[in-house]
Amino acid sequence: MEKADSRKRILFVCTANICRSPTAEYLTRHRFGSEVFHVRSAGFLAADRRCPDELQKVLAGRGISVADHRSYKLDLDSLVAADLILTMESRHVLDTTVLDRRALKKTLPLKEAAKEIRSGETIEEFLERINARRDPQKYLSVTDLDVADPYKKRLKVYERAVEEIDGLVSTVMSGLL
Repeated sequence: MEKADSRKRILFVCTANICRSPTAEYLTRHRFGSEVFHVRSAGFLAADRRCPDELQKVLAGRGISVADHRSYKLDLDSLVAADLILTMESRHVLDTTVLDRRALKKTLPLKEAAKEIRSGETIEEFLERINARRDPQKYLSVTDLDVADPYKKRLKVYERAVEEIDGLVSTVMSGLL
């Protein structure tokens, strides 16, 4: 993620970067293009894995191909470059701080972002408001902010996950326009 352009740099993070975070990345790109947002995704596990066939099928039904996606392992450069880091699970918020403690100030679960975003807010305003009142310790035990992982589950579970992520991404990105 280069900092040279003026687009808002959004990083989606999940466990393996083969289901939830690439879904958010590709849905964002599909819905909003690349004029305003520069989106990427990453995970905590090994890199260079493909998305499951079930996910590819569900997204293909929406006109989105993830055939070229290969998982990317989260690294310090990606954290530093991002303006906003949106995770698929609460625990991922704290997991990012293992690489860079400063990441906490710009990281939150996608579900929390969707609940908290206000239309027309800049990323900076949004994060300032969130950081002024949040307790990072909650991410150790809260699970109601998690997007369920469809990995190795039935096609119906993938469909529900894509539908949920689509709604969350639409809410957050629309608020940041």
